[in-house]
Amino acid sequence: MLQNKYDVVVVGGGPAGSMAAWEAAKGGVSV
Repeated sequence: MLQNKYDVVVVGGGPAGSMAAWEAAKGGVSV
């Protein structure tokens, strides 16, 4: 079975969730 590992999981795709994912990705973590 394929397994993916992430540093951060963002729940929600609204403005706050999108910004959280964007900032985390800019910081170099796997989102």
